[in-house]
Amino acid sequence: MKLRSSDVQAANRGKRKAPEGDENGRGKRRSVRIDEQKKAPQKDDNGRGKKRPATSNEQKKGKKILRGIHSCVSPRCSAYTRRRPSFSWFEQDAWTYISRFLDGKSLVMLGATSKWFHKTVMEDSIWRFACVRDLQVPKPCPVSSTWIKLYASAFDWMRIGAFTLDSRMSLLTENLRGQLRVPRVQGTIEQMLQSTGSCIIKDIKSGIWIAGTMQTLDTRHIELFLNEEYKDGSWDYNLIGSHKLEKDTSAACGAIFDLKHLKASSGIFHLKSWIGEPDDSQPKAVVTTHAVAVHTRLQKNEGILVKYQTMKAGSDGDIVAIRISQQLL
Repeated sequence: MKLRSSDVQAANRGKRKAPEGDENGRGKRRSVRIDEQKKAPQKDDNGRGKKRPATSNEQKKGKKILRGIHSCVSPRCSAYTRRRPSFSWFEQDAWTYISRFLDGKSLVMLGATSKWFHKTVMEDSIWRFACVRDLQVPKPCPVSSTWIKLYASAFDWMRIGAFTLDSRMSLLTENLRGQLRVPRVQGTIEQMLQSTGSCIIKDIKSGIWIAGTMQTLDTRHIELFLNEEYKDGSWDYNLIGSHKLEKDTSAACGAIFDLKHLKASSGIFHLKSWIGEPDDSQPKAVVTTHAVAVHTRLQKNEGILVKYQTMKAGSDGDIVAIRISQQLL
């Protein structure tokens, strides 16, 4: 029976073609094409695969990748930042806020890391905040110098603390026991000291004051250290009054109060809260918002001489420093 060609083609559909054999009946290996040889990995003498050379397009892409990695060292090195009008990888407002939690030494160290940080931390508002915070005064006062200079000068000398004199009148006293007696302003300083052991002085420069040593109550306006007249010795202390106690005195005391805030500073007269135990001979000090006081226990003596001194900014200037000292007779 003859088969049609269409029937043969249908019967052969879906059947795999048997591999051709050689003379021994083994399957013949098909010849590898030239293009397949190119795709096959090349090997060296040790049988290891050779790295194929990168094409020019791949080399260009590789250079771009390496350039992007190296640009992570500094944002200014990347092509992207060169096209930007300003360097804004760091937010100045954020670092200004962070600077509020750093002390003066940390601010200086941060500013030394780069020009950008130096410019940021040198803002006067940052040092004003640091000065008010570290001096523990309620608010800043108008000043004629930069706050970073005031910060450096204040903490270079301060031993007790800082307080604020709002008014231009202060009460100076050597008597911290019992009820405070405020003398009359009409009398002289010597008369006030003799009657009450206290005196009132006027024409004080208002602002932040720094309290230094404790054996001698030494207080100065925060801007005094930056005046050239003070540095060269043109301004000096003047004795405004003295008071002699010719009897055994158990302790040497001194205090300065802002006359306007006298009631708010009355806690200083509760001596037991800050002078220590009776056998404690170390000098003690206390600072409030508008006052400062010192207390030193003394050995048996024949009395003390208390001196009150002030320093003026020139012959007719405001008082910029106050000193209360005690000397054994």
